[in-house]
Amino acid sequence: MSGDGATEQAAEYVPEKVKKAEKKLEENPYDLDAWSILIREAQNQPIDKARKTYERLVAQFPSSGRFWKLYIEAEVNILFYFFLYRNCNIHCSDRKQIRNIDE
Repeated sequence: MSGDGATEQAAEYVPEKVKKAEKKLEENPYDLDAWSILIREAQNQPIDKARKTYERLVAQFPSSGRFWKLYIEAEVNILFYFFLYRNCNIHCSDRKQIRNIDE
């Protein structure tokens, strides 16, 4: 059970630069340098963890096409990889079936 706690702690780790950026945004929600740090961090996270950052970003800058594009690309990328993985498994499965028929 202590292993689960360690896993949760590791999953909740927040880099110091992100903490500083969050603090800057509390003082000035339009600080683009702080947002840049959060965007870079979000781009290195799974979409389910990054989504909150992207949603805050587009809420703060609703008319920024650039920020909407980043958010949409993050969402589309996960769909693309899911689709690619699923199709690969289907095609790999078909090849195995075909190979078994030929033998």
